[in-house]
Amino acid sequence: MKNLEDLNNTVVLSDFDGTITTFDTNTRLFDRLAEREYIEKLRERYRNGEIDLKTLFNLHFSNVSLSEDQYLDYILNEVELQKGFKRFYNNLKDQNIPFSIVSGGFETGIKPFLKKHGFEEIPIYANKLIFDGDRVKVEYYDEEYLSHVIDEDHYVDCKVEILKDYRKRYDNIIFLGDGSTDIHVAEKVDILFAKDYLEEYCIQKNIDYIGWEDFDDINEWFKK
Repeated sequence: MKNLEDLNNTVVLSDFDGTITTFDTNTRLFDRLAEREYIEKLRERYRNGEIDLKTLFNLHFSNVSLSEDQYLDYILNEVELQKGFKRFYNNLKDQNIPFSIVSGGFETGIKPFLKKHGFEEIPIYANKLIFDGDRVKVEYYDEEYLSHVIDEDHYVDCKVEILKDYRKRYDNIIFLGDGSTDIHVAEKVDILFAKDYLEEYCIQKNIDYIGWEDFDDINEWFKK
């Protein structure tokens, strides 16, 4: 695995839920809104590969009542920024290293959360939530922007396709993640910061990674 001093023309890409935030906002939201046994059965089917992430989200939202105001109140008043992120992001700006968020979650919550903390300029690649009263549906990023590749045999997921696009423009990619939606990019980046589920996956698959708990750990690595 490369070191920062070896990297030129570098971009940093990051997951959002459980990475920039202290917990997965969607997991906690559904824990609160839906019947526990039903949720656990869905998650088990997802972990076993019986359903994909889109099906998981669609089934989740079809069984809950949630208004846009309720959702934003939750995002803005209960979700916390991961320790050390402000310093991390400012360090990247000082070094002219571009940074983008690549999330399997929802821009509908990510954008106002970042605005609250003063990060309005960060590019976001994510799905969107569409509210109709207390009913919710998901507009998926790949169906809107990647329709030209979504049905091809080589298509994996939107994070992989976004990574491919960045690879055309940058020689080196650093990725920060924690969850199941990050596993397909794990072997495709130059430096990987992994924790929680993603770290377990890297250990299982013998993928090089740097472990971390919060952004203070990443900040220390960037100082080396």
